[in-house]
Amino acid sequence: MGKKGRSREVSRKSEDSPAADRPAPTEPGIKKSEIEHPKSEIKNNSEIENPTSEIKELTTDHSQLTTKMEVHHHPDLHHEKKPWKEYLLEGLMIFLAVTMGFFAETIREGISDRAKGMEYIKSFVQDMRRDTATFSDVIAFDTKKMAALNNIFACYYNIEKNSGSTGCLVPIMKSSISNRVGNFTDGTLQQLKNAGGFRLINKNDKDSIVAYDHAARAFQNFESTIFQQRQDIVRDIYVKLVDFKAEPMLFPDSIAGNVQSPLLFSNDKALINEYFNDLLLYRRAIMTQAAQLGRLSKRAEGLIKYFDNKYELGNE
Repeated sequence: MGKKGRSREVSRKSEDSPAADRPAPTEPGIKKSEIEHPKSEIKNNSEIENPTSEIKELTTDHSQLTTKMEVHHHPDLHHEKKPWKEYLLEGLMIFLAVTMGFFAETIREGISDRAKGMEYIKSFVQDMRRDTATFSDVIAFDTKKMAALNNIFACYYNIEKNSGSTGCLVPIMKSSISNRVGNFTDGTLQQLKNAGGFRLINKNDKDSIVAYDHAARAFQNFESTIFQQRQDIVRDIYVKLVDFKAEPMLFPDSIAGNVQSPLLFSNDKALINEYFNDLLLYRRAIMTQAAQLGRLSKRAEGLIKYFDNKYELGNE
C-alpha cells in the first residue's frame, strides 16, 4: 500500500474514534506530563477540595479528648447530691466541736483563775500574820505608855503644891516623847486592787478582805492625823519645859530614878498647865488608837482563822 493509502486509513481511524480517545490539544504553558497524567491531578484536587474525612476524624478525636478531660477534672458531676440530713448532721458535729472547745477553754481558764485566787488568799494571810505581830508590839508599847500617863492627875497636884516636886514627870515624859506606828503589809491588797485580783476570788472572801482593808485605812488615817498632831504638840512643849542638863535621864531607855538636877527649865505655871492639858489629850488619843488597833488585830486574827479553816492553809 502506498503512502497515500496509509494516510487515508489513519484519517478514517481518527474520524471514527471517539473524542475521549483523542489527545487534548496542547495549550500554551501546560506541560505534556500534566496532560498525560490527568488522574493524579484529579486525585490531588479532590484531596484539597474535600478534606471532610480528616476534619471529621480530628473532630471526633477532640471530642473524645474533651470528654476524657471533663471526666478527669470533674469527677463529682455524675455523683448524686447528699441528703439534707447529712448536711445537718455535719453542721451539728461542727457546732458541737466548737462548743466543746469553748467549754474546755472556759474550764481551763476557771482552773487557772482559781489557782491564782488561792495564791492571793495565801499571800494575804501571810501579810496578816506579819500585821498581827506588828500590832502586838504597838499594843504592848501603848499599854506601858498608858500606865505612866494614868498618873498625870496625881503628878499635876504634886507640882502645884510643890514646884520642886517634879520627879513624877520623869516616867510621863519618857513615855510621851516617842511612839510606834502600826505599819501594814499591804502588798497583796495593792495587787488585788490594781491588778484585778478581786475577780479571782469569791464574793464572801472579797467582802471580808475589803472590810479589813477599810478598817486598816481608817486606823492609818487616825494615826497620821489626830494622833500625830497630839504627839507633835506634846513634844513642842516638852522642849520648852525641860532643862537641857536633865535631858539624859529622860531618854526612853534611861533607868535613872532620882532627879539630880532641876527637871524643868521654867516654872511658868501657865506653860506647865498647858503641858498637862496636852498630856491629857495625848492620853485620850493613845486610848483611841489602842482601841482601834485592838479591834483591827482581832479582825485580822479572825480572818486568818477563817481562811485557815476554809482552805486548810495551816501555817502556810
